[in-house]
Amino acid sequence: MKKINLKIIVVGFVSVFNYQLQAQTDSIAATSNEYCIPALKGIPIGKGASFEYQTMPNISIETKDKTGLFGDSKNTIKSNSHIEAKLKIPIVNKPYLNILGGLKYTFEEYHFENLSENSNPFYRSLEDKALKNIGANVTIIKPTKSTKFWVLRASADFNGDYDTNSSGKLTDYLKFSISPGLGWKVNDNFSYALGVSYNYRFGNPLILPVVAINKNFNDQWGIEAVLPLFIKSRYIYNQGLNWLNSVEVDGASYKLNNLEPELIQYSNIHLHRSAIQFSSRIEKKLVGWLWAASEIGFQQNLTYNVTNSNRAKKDIIFENTLKRGLMFNISLFISPRK
Repeated sequence: MKKINLKIIVVGFVSVFNYQLQAQTDSIAATSNEYCIPALKGIPIGKGASFEYQTMPNISIETKDKTGLFGDSKNTIKSNSHIEAKLKIPIVNKPYLNILGGLKYTFEEYHFENLSENSNPFYRSLEDKALKNIGANVTIIKPTKSTKFWVLRASADFNGDYDTNSSGKLTDYLKFSISPGLGWKVNDNFSYALGVSYNYRFGNPLILPVVAINKNFNDQWGIEAVLPLFIKSRYIYNQGLNWLNSVEVDGASYKLNNLEPELIQYSNIHLHRSAIQFSSRIEKKLVGWLWAASEIGFQQNLTYNVTNSNRAKKDIIFENTLKRGLMFNISLFISPRK
C-alpha cells in the first residue's frame, strides 16, 4: 500500500514538473514570436488632447542684484497664470513600432503688486508680458520579440517673450530635449527602464541618468516614476474616476527680449526657473472620451535666476528667491480608455 502511494506521489510530481516545463517552453516560444507590449494591464491610455488653466496667487519674491547697478528689491506676485494646450497624434501604431507626435502651446503671465517707475526693471519687464512655449515632440517605442523595448522621446520648443516686435532670430528661443532608454516588461503589472535625459527641468540644460518604474500593486493602486524627475501614485477607483498624487521637478528656460530700457545693455537675457511641485489631482469622466480634472498643490522654488547667458549659474544679473506658493489647476482632456 505504501509502495502504491509512493508511486502515485512520484508520478504526480513528475506530471506537475512536466506540465510546468511545457508551460515555460510554450511561454518562451510565444515570447519569441510576439512583440512585447510595454503598457501595463489596466492603465488608462494617455491624453489625446488637453486644455489646462493653472494659477498661483500671492507669491513673495526677493531679488538680489548681482551687478551692483540696480539694488536689491522685494515684491509680491499677485498672480502667476498658465494656460496650456496639448495635442497628441498617433503616427504609426504597429506591434513592432509605435510613433506618437505631439504639439504644445503654453502661455504664462505675471502680475505684480505696487509697481512703479522705480521698481526693479525685471519686474516691469515681466508685468503683463506673456512668456510663451510653442513646441513639438515625438515619442518612439520599439518593442522587441522578448521582454525588452526601446524608448526615445525628443522635443523642440520656442521659449520666450517673443512677438511681432521682437528683435533677433527666432532660433535664439529654441530649446531641445531628448530622452532615450531601454525598458523591460517583467509582467503585466511591472516594467522598468534605464536611460538618460537631456532637459531643462532644473532650469538649466542638464544630462541626467534616469530610472523609470511602472508598477501595479493591485487592480486599483499603482506607482509610476522617472527618477529624479518625478514620482506619481495612482488610484483607479473605477473606469470613470482616478486619484493621482505626484512629486515633480518642473522647470524651463526662457529667452527674454521685450525688456525695460535699463536692461537693453544685456544682449542675451534668459530667465531660468525650477521648482519642486507637490500636488493631488482628481480626474472624472464627463461623457464619452471627455474628462475633467481638478488639482491642488504647492511649489517650492529651487532656481529663479535672470542671467545674461543660456546658463542658470553664469553671468547672473538677478538672483531671485520665491516663497512657497499654492497652486490650483483645472483641465479638460480627451482620453480614449482603450
